Amino acid sequence: MNLHSSESIFTSRRALLKAAGGCGLMTNTSLMATLLNLQATKSLMAAETNPTGYKAIVCLFLLGGNDSYNMLTPYDGTATSGEYGDYVDVRGGINDPDTNPGGLALDQSSLVSIAGPDSRNFGLHPAMAAQAFADPEPDPLPDPSTTGVAGLYNAGKLSFVSNVGSLIEPTTRDQYNARAGLPLGLFSHADLQRHWQTGFPQSRSKITGWGGRMADLLQSTNSNPSVSMNISVNGMNLFQTGSDVVPYAIGNNGATKVNGYAGSLGRQDRMNSRAINNILDQTYNDLLAKSFAETNRNSADAALQFNTATDAVDINTPFASENPSNQLKMVAKVIGARASLGQTRQIFFVTNGGWDNHSGLIGAQQTNLAEVSRAIRSFYDATVELGIQNDVALFTASDFARTLGTNGQGSDHAWGGNQIVAGGSVDGGKLFGKYPTSLSTPVDSIAGNLNLGRGRLIPTTSVDEMAADLAMWFGVGNNQDLVDVIPNIRNFFSSGSTAGPLGLFT
Repeated sequence: MNLHSSESIFTSRRALLKAAGGCGLMTNTSLMATLLNLQATKSLMAAETNPTGYKAIVCLFLLGGNDSYNMLTPYDGTATSGEYGDYVDVRGGINDPDTNPGGLALDQSSLVSIAGPDSRNFGLHPAMAAQAFADPEPDPLPDPSTTGVAGLYNAGKLSFVSNVGSLIEPTTRDQYNARAGLPLGLFSHADLQRHWQTGFPQSRSKITGWGGRMADLLQSTNSNPSVSMNISVNGMNLFQTGSDVVPYAIGNNGATKVNGYAGSLGRQDRMNSRAINNILDQTYNDLLAKSFAETNRNSADAALQFNTATDAVDINTPFASENPSNQLKMVAKVIGARASLGQTRQIFFVTNGGWDNHSGLIGAQQTNLAEVSRAIRSFYDATVELGIQNDVALFTASDFARTLGTNGQGSDHAWGGNQIVAGGSVDGGKLFGKYPTSLSTPVDSIAGNLNLGRGRLIPTTSVDEMAADLAMWFGVGNNQDLVDVIPNIRNFFSSGSTAGPLGLFT
């Protein structure tokens, strides 16, 4: 399957029609791009939920399905014994371009060793130590255990959630065999991307996401009616789309203003500004047309206001000139402008493509994971620079993990995998959930045999549990509000507790 098809959910007609009004990318021929932006402020905060202070959540979606058991590997043992030996066996042996080009296991000596739970040790892909440095780079480079994602883990600022995936309810091998209570379209890119974002895997008709529903609940905490709580640096998406709130889509350099329109923030091009204002100021007999024009002007003014606020934020932390780093640098600038933009709660969405590696997995993952590691590390360091690191949480999501078994060139679509949560308030340096004690014979005491064939693992932690931790940290109460945000949560987590189901935050 090619990259275009693996990213289909982000260009679906239903999602685009639902979210079209939140776009902050404006051109001369599309003044209406943010028509519904004012509707992003209609939500009312439920009485039970009363957040204080500032909080931001950032979703970094890895499109195509990250082979996350090479991102986070077993380490204990040798190539023929222990947990590492089981990993080597199930992955078809250690990759060697000459003698074993189809093998997917990484050589133990290349891994960055980290401590896990119950005296178990794990290995991080060597690319997970990649970090952007100021020019010139230090010589010699620092110890890999201190740089990139690896350094954040060892510093207690980042953790992993193990064998997590979309579930309707806790699922056993017997249920899978009976095809009972399973997400629709298992192993399908479009379905699993949708399920991660909507938190409702029993349906393909849900057109709101759990990030959007959080914003519906909390939007009134923000004082600026012109900019949505939900800001996407990569176009429209289901995750941030609520019943009232739609994402405000920007680019790596901010919201693109209408050419020649200076609004109330200046008159650099008076003739063009006057021409546009004349159109917008016309007296319309049709009330809808007048409202439409006024909304267009408000949206154009919002883009100018947005750019003025973010352009005033200087970020000195070095970022690589790569797509995920460029997007997260923009997110850091928006967070730095939070006071000017009147925002006390923000949800961001960024993406990184290229993870559907049915072939060329080893080389592609070296590139992709290095980009992700540099981006996450730079972003965390930028939040430290801004003094806001304890109030920002970043998490990764991906369609699914990939088969542990090789197809001879790469790996194929699977289910449960490993994800990242990073931030100053994260209970870092830990693995949450259940990482199987053997990848060759992954058996869980409750779910039973997790291997559905070729190393497709039944998740033992649900997306709902991970989302609930994030939502509760963000300010959503563990009551009906949490059910409104995550409809299936009571299948995994009871009401009343003030701690999240996984305990991701301190």
